[in-house]
Amino acid sequence: MTPFGLLLQLSGLSQREAGAFLVISPSMIDKMTRGTRAASAGVMREMRDLIERQDEAAAQAIAQIAHMGPSEIELGYPADDHEAQALGWPCVGAWRGMAARVIAATTAPITLVPRGATAGTAAAADRHGL
Repeated sequence: MTPFGLLLQLSGLSQREAGAFLVISPSMIDKMTRGTRAASAGVMREMRDLIERQDEAAAQAIAQIAHMGPSEIELGYPADDHEAQALGWPCVGAWRGMAARVIAATTAPITLVPRGATAGTAAAADRHGL
C-alpha cells in the first residue's frame, strides 16, 4: 500500500487510465502503486487535483438531487474515454469515481444508464456535465 496507490483507488482510475492521464508509462504507474518507485510531487498534486474536482462535481450533483426530492434519478454514464473527455473528465474511471461519491452520499434511488440512452439522461447530462 502506498499513498499514490490509495489516491489511485479513490480516484477510480485504472492503472492504464492513470498512465494516460498523467502521461506516464503503465510500468511506472505499477511501480508507484507497489512502492518500488516514489511518485513525484507533481504526480501527487495532479491526483489530488483530480480528486478535488471529483468531490466538487459530486457535491453539485448531490445538491441537485436533494433539490429534486425523492424521485428516482437516472445518471447517464459515458460509454468510453472519448465521451468522458467530451464531458470534461480525462477518462471513464474519473467519471466513475465522481459518480460513486454521488451514490454513496444520497439515499435517492439511482439508476445508471448509458448517457443519452433516454431523452431525460441526454438532456440532464448536457445541462449538468455529468
